[in-house]
Amino acid sequence: MKKLFLLLLAGCLWSLAADAQPVIEKQGSKKEPFTFVQIADPQLGFCDKGQDWRWTVDNLKATVARVNELKPAFVIVTGDLIHNHKNAEQARAYRENIALIDASIPVFHIPGNHDIPKYGAEALAQYLDEFGYDRFSFSYNGSAFIGLNSNAMVCDSERAAADARAQLEWFGKQLERYRKCNHIFVFTHHPLVLSPDSRVTHKSAYDEPFRTEYAALMKRYGVRAVFAGHTHITGLTEVAGIPMIIAGASSYPLYGASTGINVVDVTPTGFSSEFVANDPADGNIRLH
Repeated sequence: MKKLFLLLLAGCLWSLAADAQPVIEKQGSKKEPFTFVQIADPQLGFCDKGQDWRWTVDNLKATVARVNELKPAFVIVTGDLIHNHKNAEQARAYRENIALIDASIPVFHIPGNHDIPKYGAEALAQYLDEFGYDRFSFSYNGSAFIGLNSNAMVCDSERAAADARAQLEWFGKQLERYRKCNHIFVFTHHPLVLSPDSRVTHKSAYDEPFRTEYAALMKRYGVRAVFAGHTHITGLTEVAGIPMIIAGASSYPLYGASTGINVVDVTPTGFSSEFVANDPADGNIRLH
């Protein structure tokens, strides 16, 4: 039986179907500016060997506090929610703390490689049981937001390839649906490509031919920007001429980076993106 959850907030109808994707219908003006927040890589449990991982929970608490202070229209979490998808304590800590985001601020998720390791069938089923979806699309104030499950595009298996192709078809339908929006923004855990100055050397971007095929669709429909995480460090590059914005981690940074959130301000004619550090002393990073 289809699960359906409805929430009426500030003139918006937010609906979530477990066998479909979240959909928002905002009864507002396409000229009204707004702000949303991207949270990348909470990854509770990720820490140095022998270190108490609960400090990553403290960082998530700081992230949640900053979100509640900013009061964005909504939040999008771009994967790697916990470090070990089989660790019930990590999963419980994530659920309890992300739930502290004010109830008036909807939160949407896509999975990362630590949520569905090696695109395993059991891990995928577990994730779907928890969240009800692994991709989404919605519109808000004249802009469209599409979230992808990028695990299918980076794992070398027949099942992953088949799912990546099926998702590509779905992606094209969503782009067509929202083609008249002011902006189309895409969200993915893995970047399609890495920034030229990235210090990350492990496999972290889309495999071919999916990189080219997904990028071609984005270019055809005039996607305004792609937002990703995964690398635990901020970055900016391009794919098919489209800005590819990589947010730093919210809980466990790498390479001496700061923890924080990506704050995105949207107007009818453009957008800006700034990585706001949890610790003000670290300073913020303008990404676009």
